[in-house]
Amino acid sequence: MTMLLPDDDRRRDLAQFLKDRRGRIAPATAGVSPGARRRARGLLREEVAMIAGVGVTWYTWLEQARPIKPSVHVLGHIARALRLDEAERTHLFCLARPDLEPAPVVQLATGVSPVLVRTMESLAPNPSYAVNALWDVIGWNNPAARVFGDFSRIEGERRNLLHLIFCDRGWRNLFHDWEAIAVSAVAQFRAGTARLNGDARFKSLLGLLERESPEFREQWRRRDVREPTPRSKVLDHPRAGRLDLEYATFQPDGDPDVRLTIYTPADAESARRLQKLSTARLAEARA
Repeated sequence: MTMLLPDDDRRRDLAQFLKDRRGRIAPATAGVSPGARRRARGLLREEVAMIAGVGVTWYTWLEQARPIKPSVHVLGHIARALRLDEAERTHLFCLARPDLEPAPVVQLATGVSPVLVRTMESLAPNPSYAVNALWDVIGWNNPAARVFGDFSRIEGERRNLLHLIFCDRGWRNLFHDWEAIAVSAVAQFRAGTARLNGDARFKSLLGLLERESPEFREQWRRRDVREPTPRSKVLDHPRAGRLDLEYATFQPDGDPDVRLTIYTPADAESARRLQKLSTARLAEARA
């Protein structure tokens, strides 16, 4: 059996992304008459090619994952024809023309620098944790362990935000609006996957998630893409009660493939409960 190369994976991902977005556009909204006998819900390949002003055969090759090299001009027309937003447009360009802005090889960090450790510790009682490009949790402070659970007790690829969100019952019960958080997490994760195509750990993580979580499998196949933005989460903590937390993510200096997330209380009552929780024994935090 022929082993797929990274470029093969990338082109297949591009093909599936184009098919999915094409299928989401109602013909009427694109100015295409659906016709009485039409079966397709979205646009046909021929219609996308017509709207984008490219050849049908050429566009078909893109959806067949053939090794062709579309120009920036053409990709821009396709993005407009498919009505892609900025995050989706960036994802399209990353998949179709990774050579336009060569990115360094992703380094999957397994730990954080001493400086970042001290930074996270100084944030107490606010929880913070750091993840690598695969969203493996590679660093955290004590408040994060008290709020989200003791990460040190989780081994291997299961110490991963996506695996915790979809496969850990404690995390599922912790988030008040779990479904919205899960959907957003998958879309944000996909936004960075173009650089990970061909990576063995990436494939292993996807395989694990798809085997253990039907919900992840469904969301991953939707191929939604979203860039991270400052947001808030409501937690139903088993000891602290309701915690309204705002959070934002940052890229530490010198660690391009590490992301630091910091949570802060959104109101005085959450601040009081977070402070009280920070003094509790770690073993009791998720009792």
